[in-house]
Amino acid sequence: MKHARLLLLSLCLLLAACGQKLAENPPETDLSKPPAVSEPAPNISEPDVSDPDRSGSVLLAPLTAEDLAAAHQAALDYYQGTIFTVDTLTEIEPRQGEVAFQVSCSKGGVKVDPDRTIWLERQDGVWTVISEGY
Repeated sequence: MKHARLLLLSLCLLLAACGQKLAENPPETDLSKPPAVSEPAPNISEPDVSDPDRSGSVLLAPLTAEDLAAAHQAALDYYQGTIFTVDTLTEIEPRQGEVAFQVSCSKGGVKVDPDRTIWLERQDGVWTVISEGY
């Protein structure tokens, strides 16, 4: 135990002596240069997609009642090949050139909640489903 105390005391003295030397001779620093600052990491949480330039785009004419009826029928035709039974189709605000419906439907007689949504776009004069789901 006596040797452990001496060893511990010697270690403390050695460390104290080393700390003194460092304080007397600090490392040289060049104050003429600004300190290095790391740049923040880029924000990758948002997609790097800009809005399309619409300055030269041609505005499409409003859809006629016949257009909406044809889109409505195309949506109903789409659901005929699925397990869903359509109760109602309600037109919602689509993007330009598309038609979208909120679809209230049931599956095996049980109402599906939440309502589904279907988006259609006219391609070569025919309304085509471009997206469907929740």
